[in-house]
Amino acid sequence: MSPLGRLAFGTIAAMFLALVVLYMVAPILVGASVSVTRGDFLAFPPRGLSGRWYANIAPDGLWRASFVNSLIIGATATALATAIGTLTAYGAALTQHPVLRRGLIVLFILPLAVPHMALAMALYPVFARLGLVGTHLGVALAQALFALSLVVLAVLPVIRRRDLQLARAARTLGAGSWASFRLVLLPIMAPGIAVGAALSFMISFDDVTAPIFLSGATAGTLPKMMLDALALNSDPSVMAASTVIAELGLGLFLAGAWAQGRRPR
Repeated sequence: MSPLGRLAFGTIAAMFLALVVLYMVAPILVGASVSVTRGDFLAFPPRGLSGRWYANIAPDGLWRASFVNSLIIGATATALATAIGTLTAYGAALTQHPVLRRGLIVLFILPLAVPHMALAMALYPVFARLGLVGTHLGVALAQALFALSLVVLAVLPVIRRRDLQLARAARTLGAGSWASFRLVLLPIMAPGIAVGAALSFMISFDDVTAPIFLSGATAGTLPKMMLDALALNSDPSVMAASTVIAELGLGLFLAGAWAQGRRPR
């Protein structure tokens, strides 16, 4: 290819990349701008700038309660998904037979292929029988199921064959199974665990499907509150809450990316 052709190709590739980045970032920028509008309705471009919609939702008891519910449920779902997913990934990595290992991995990521709506509907009669509908734990258990696959996918790639050999060597030198896991494998898996935990919390905090079916009147989350508010009154307070979620998700993503780059020696 001639220098002129390479220049033209590079220019087209750069323009395409810029358009993709704009396409990905534009919804966040539009939402943030609408959340600070002076107007009383959702409209773009915003009609002047004002922070009154953030000031409106901050002291509101319902918004505050739904935010606290989201934090509690998100923390619980993250703890469950991270613990179960880490042990699951470790068990899959220990499996020697390649066909069995691939089968287990496919089974563990199956929740990604099943619509969350179908899973939540299937869980409802079981949780109703167990008295978990309308509780933080009930919603968290459903969201942990949604996030479990992401933890497995985040942790499994960082467990390499030589890492397992290091753990076996530690046991040969006298360390118990728990000590070799805690002192050798856990630090190695830490970046993947951090990414999986961040993804789990983002999935839980952003999820509206499980709260629709399982939250009842006492465990409503911020996304469900946004959905209800949008149906009743489409003012920019919904967009202010949406921007808060977007900023929280971006912070967790950056924290997970930073942790992923810190693989211990």
